[in-house]
Amino acid sequence: MNGSPPATDLTTVLDGDHRELDRLCTELELGQGSPENRKDLADHLIAELVRHAVAEEPYLDGDGDLAEADRLMRQLEGTGPQETRFERLLGGLIRAIRRHVREEGPAAVRTVRRSCSEQRRAELGKEVLELRDAAATVPHPDLADRVPQARQLWPGPGFVDRARAALRPPSSG
Repeated sequence: MNGSPPATDLTTVLDGDHRELDRLCTELELGQGSPENRKDLADHLIAELVRHAVAEEPYLDGDGDLAEADRLMRQLEGTGPQETRFERLLGGLIRAIRRHVREEGPAAVRTVRRSCSEQRRAELGKEVLELRDAAATVPHPDLADRVPQARQLWPGPGFVDRARAALRPPSSG
């Protein structure tokens, strides 16, 4: 195949995620906007990172920058933008994401290229994109009967777990 892989190739999807995460980090590093706007942008960054992590984690060792980012996301999700620790946690999250985008992420993309055929990468990328498209409409099983569907993926306590659950393929059990 000549040129770059198709848009549905998993390596293309992951590379695009890295670019978007980097862009969001830069926007947050500029430090502009009200605390509430920064919190909204941080929540958007967390949502994008969770979407990315679900697709990429099978190709990582589990103890790297994404694991550190996950720990920080969980602390940040319950932190208000006016709290003094908000910016400290956000800075740590941005540093972990930057390390991932620079080192760990490209290594995962290389692993995908080495371990999967072109056809399999296209299938996996399509699966990831379909799960992402469906995630906004999939209710979290623990919340389905208690929380209106439109609020289930809204930021706040439990957001990381709700987003992960919505992005995982249904178990075939």
